[in-house]
Amino acid sequence: MKMRQTTTEMTKKTNPASGRAFPTQETNLYKILNESQHRQKFHAQLKRYNPLVVGLYRIGLMPLFGVSRSVMVLTTRGCKSGKFRSTPIGYFRIGGAVHLFSAWGKRTGWYANLSAHPDEVWIQIGLQKRAVHAQILQEPAEMRRTLEQFLKESPKEAQYLLGWVPGQDKIETSDFSEVYERVLMVRFIEKTG
Repeated sequence: MKMRQTTTEMTKKTNPASGRAFPTQETNLYKILNESQHRQKFHAQLKRYNPLVVGLYRIGLMPLFGVSRSVMVLTTRGCKSGKFRSTPIGYFRIGGAVHLFSAWGKRTGWYANLSAHPDEVWIQIGLQKRAVHAQILQEPAEMRRTLEQFLKESPKEAQYLLGWVPGQDKIETSDFSEVYERVLMVRFIEKTG
């Protein structure tokens, strides 16, 4: 509860009421967060197509079609089964590091697996698979810095994800409280050695 209060307080202090709230209503992220029917339908599609996407990714077809520019395969060890589980998931590069923003928050199977076995996490982007450390961003200031860097470095992706309009929206007057409070932010750092 303390983090929620802190992110809300931070947003109210730094953002005047005249700014837009993000994500905007037309985005898929907003609909997943706020519309239960959309969330259920979207989740059913993921369950149906994810195994196919993982298979095509693994044999090298998805990267050939350019899918690896926005989708990676996250592999974790199952917290209950102990088996390896692979999930295709969207990602963004922010400051050179791979990040994901999850509207499902901590309710996902991959999050439970990652929490149970933090030393057994891999990402595959294109044909390259690498062992990584996952950092869950929880500090409000770090979340804000990461989001601001994302808006500056990847305005087209920010428009798709959040409804951000480059040149029109201003960081100083925007309200990201729903993103801070409800979207899980994860940074992946490649293991060395």
